Amino acid sequence: MHWNEEKSLRSIGLIILCACLIFTAPLSSPQAHAITNVQSRQAEEAYEKALISFHDGKIKTAKIHLKNALKANPGHLPCRILLAEILIREGDGAGAEIELNYVRERGADYNSLIVLFGYSYILQNKNKYLLEVIRDGNRDSNIEAEISYLRGRAYFGYKKLANARRSYQQALDLNPFFQKARIGLAQVAAVHKRYDLAMEYIDHALDVADPEPAAWVLKAKIYKQLEFNQKAIDAINEALAIDGDNILSRLTRATLYIDRRKFDDAEKDVDFILDKYPREPRAKYLKAIIIATRGDIALSKSSMTEIINILRSLPPAMMNANPTYHYLAGLTNFQFGNLDEARENLQKYLKYEKNDISAMRLLGALELQAGDPLAANVILSKADRNQPDNPTILTMLGLVSLELGNVDKANRYLEAVTRLLPESSRGLTNLARGKIAAGSFGAAIGNLLKAEQHNLDDVDIKLLLAKAYQKSGQYDKAIAILHKLKEKQPENVYLLNLYGTAVGLAGDLAGARKNYEKALKLDKDNITSLIHLSRMDVIEGKPQNAIKVLRRQLEKMPDDYGLMIELGNIYKLLKDSRNALFWYKKAHSINSKDFAILQHLVDGYLLNADIASALKITTEFIDHFPKHTRAYSLRGQLFQKAAKPGEAIRNYELAVEYAIKRGDALLALANAQMKANDHKAARKTLWKAVAWDPNLAGAYIALIRMTIKDADRRNGFDLIRHLRSISEQDNSFPDILTGDLNMALKDYGQAEKAYLAALGNGDNPLAVMGLHQVYQKSGHIKKAIAMLENWHGKYPNNIMFAMSLGNAYKKDGQIERSVAFHEKLLADNPRMPIILNNAASVNFTAGNKDKALKYARLANEIMPDNANILDTLAWIKSRRGNPEDALPLLRKALILRYSDPEIKYHLAMTLDKLGRRGEARRMLAESTRSKATFPEKDAARETLRQWQEN
Repeated sequence: MHWNEEKSLRSIGLIILCACLIFTAPLSSPQAHAITNVQSRQAEEAYEKALISFHDGKIKTAKIHLKNALKANPGHLPCRILLAEILIREGDGAGAEIELNYVRERGADYNSLIVLFGYSYILQNKNKYLLEVIRDGNRDSNIEAEISYLRGRAYFGYKKLANARRSYQQALDLNPFFQKARIGLAQVAAVHKRYDLAMEYIDHALDVADPEPAAWVLKAKIYKQLEFNQKAIDAINEALAIDGDNILSRLTRATLYIDRRKFDDAEKDVDFILDKYPREPRAKYLKAIIIATRGDIALSKSSMTEIINILRSLPPAMMNANPTYHYLAGLTNFQFGNLDEARENLQKYLKYEKNDISAMRLLGALELQAGDPLAANVILSKADRNQPDNPTILTMLGLVSLELGNVDKANRYLEAVTRLLPESSRGLTNLARGKIAAGSFGAAIGNLLKAEQHNLDDVDIKLLLAKAYQKSGQYDKAIAILHKLKEKQPENVYLLNLYGTAVGLAGDLAGARKNYEKALKLDKDNITSLIHLSRMDVIEGKPQNAIKVLRRQLEKMPDDYGLMIELGNIYKLLKDSRNALFWYKKAHSINSKDFAILQHLVDGYLLNADIASALKITTEFIDHFPKHTRAYSLRGQLFQKAAKPGEAIRNYELAVEYAIKRGDALLALANAQMKANDHKAARKTLWKAVAWDPNLAGAYIALIRMTIKDADRRNGFDLIRHLRSISEQDNSFPDILTGDLNMALKDYGQAEKAYLAALGNGDNPLAVMGLHQVYQKSGHIKKAIAMLENWHGKYPNNIMFAMSLGNAYKKDGQIERSVAFHEKLLADNPRMPIILNNAASVNFTAGNKDKALKYARLANEIMPDNANILDTLAWIKSRRGNPEDALPLLRKALILRYSDPEIKYHLAMTLDKLGRRGEARRMLAESTRSKATFPEKDAARETLRQWQEN
């Protein structure tokens, strides 16, 4: 930093020099006695020449004379003071402080040096120290005004703006002509974005015969902030007309010229600076940019390397005294790929210049590139607050939000960019990315077609358009785009892989394989092609071939954890849990920092029924990444599997604490609370979720389901209205929930209307099943059967429709038809447990008890831990006269689903058959008290009444 307040220093310097002339003789060092008269005279003469050069602005010459003077007489105090002034002017606060301490230790009056000390502290950012040691007093009013001004600068640097404003105003009260204080007030106003007030202070400071160049410099900065670049250049020209040697003014003007691509004009200012200060890093950086624009990249890079080395060699005090050095170090290191060093310097710079938008943008990009989107989001959000409606910042925030998985927020930012720049192909393309992430493929395609009109040859747009067509199932259009690109670059491995995927999704597996194989031939180590071909082998029933190929590639690339994960996935498909776990472990041993790999490893442990190890490895990950919200959610899921609901909820709470998308995290916590039957806490959490994210449909749906369970008409319909307001017009879910709530209220007519309205938006299985329930509950079973027959005919592979139809036949007394229907289903799906279970039940009702037992046993073998299947098998055994065999099955079923009243009824009847009526009566009472219904509930109540009478 270079000090531009020469006139003030001149007057202060005269006071100090006079004081020096009347010093009482200081304690002299032995060296001082050795000075001869000739040397003393040489020192005085050299000092006078230095003083003249200094006042003429010839700083280099002044320093040469001072060097000669101090060589002749090292203890010459006026030389030391003048040297301190020069060092302050050059921005070397630490060097100035050394000289001033030297003078003070040798008897100089501290009050005569206090202002220079103040400037040396400011340059070193010793703001807190300055405020402690330099205080107001009863000195000369000009010195007191300077002290108030210095305290204002210290407060300003310390970010205490109200105190800074008071100190600047106090300086003006002491000296109404002290324009530097007025410029300080302008700086405070500018930080508060009161640019009108700042300009008022500046114009007042300039309305004098001999204005401060710093006023014009600040005016230029404000104009630049407001993007009035020509006005900024005009202001800097005024500053340079006053002081043509001012380095900061020259740097500012060179930067403005570069922004306007006036490189020759910029180079004149840069060369002027480098003639005076050959190692000035900011000027060297601008020179490197100018050189690069002329095509000499090698020389530009060489200059950049030199800049980095210069900045690394500067002492920390000088770097801190010149915060722009930190910015420059960040910028140059970023360009050379030294990301950690770049981040460190930019973070330091923003401690001093907290509102620098360009630095925030650069640091945001760096944090994102370094894999820390959370940090990027924090810094870019601040930049957005300081400069709203900046398309670059909004774009970066959109991309960061996509990285964080906050798709809705990302699209809000990206849509704002397209409103500001409606014809920007880049803005439209980024918005398309957001729409694809949100699953809005039609909107994405529309944006990309518009972007393509503005930039016909942009390959990125075409690739993204192909992706959008592919995602929306329009494979022919995706293939057409990729085919044209492939024709232009027939040996582009990336395009061959994309084309292979596109034709494969369209059903042309031979074409897909051909393109993958061509890509692999061009690049024998291309992992993408290799993995695609391996997956095709698995699909075609040749998993061992896939394993062989992947293992052979691993011999060449032994640390490729992607190949290991792929091997684990193949073994998982083969139900070889031991080998799947082996490869997941191996991948994790190479890269334990990747959360996706951790998820695979946890899956591997679960396949091997080893929850303890899954918890252990997840906890180790959390120890390394204690703020990883998804890791806490994963551990919460594992604790749920381990039947530790308290621990699960605690982890979901920690996930909320560290989550960016806090609404989603709160919804996950509420689901865990509901599973733990803490509905009161879940309801409270869900309301928090919608407070965080008023558009979080999942939270509203959960709250609506609670009102359905409670048959809460008023709150239920209010919530459904809100859900409807945040849903797409063709979303059927609000109508389905309306139907469900009316079902709970037993208003079957309104329920039917709601489900039919849902079907008006398109075929919907939930609406069909809702209507089935309406017709069944309202006694219109024939109508239910007719409707289900129609839907089963339309969707013969929909098991839910088929099973409902089979049960409807049974409830209508068409037992033989139900049996025949289930037999037909079993012919197509001989080992599907749900069909076997229902077939067992209907066959028992039809009197086919052996067949019923056979089907129930097979269902239980295939799915041994399903409560429904256990209950069916046990109830068949119990009614066949084997209550001893039925009892343990019913106990197990009840453990799996304790709240099921039908299982309790069956258990009560089985206990009674075993002569344990007392226990049976208690179980039967629990069953009948349940609010849930089941087919035998009336029979259960009658049995309980009879037992109570007896």
